[in-house]
Amino acid sequence: MNKFLMLIAAGLILQATPVFADSYKGDGKMFEKHDLNGDGSISQDEFLEHAKKKFQKRDANGDGVILKDEAQAARAEKKEKWKEKRQEMHEKMKEKREERKSDYSTE
Repeated sequence: MNKFLMLIAAGLILQATPVFADSYKGDGKMFEKHDLNGDGSISQDEFLEHAKKKFQKRDANGDGVILKDEAQAARAEKKEKWKEKRQEMHEKMKEKREERKSDYSTE
């Protein structure tokens, strides 16, 4: 069981890694999400608080343990969200292509 919890903790840490990357080119929302007190830096406590929230979200029945079915359900939920985001991205790309086509046809 300890190996499973360590695996979960490692996964949470890896998901947050882009926050600390020097080459992170996002709009800063991820950093702000972790910087709970807004001081411009992320302490270990702030980092772990975010990880605890993620753990609690995955622990569907609130017993302090993530069971295999809870982990699978969380993964399925995340997979569905990514599917929706990809679909939105494809729709935006399609709209941009259509705009470009109309721009060329008017010239």
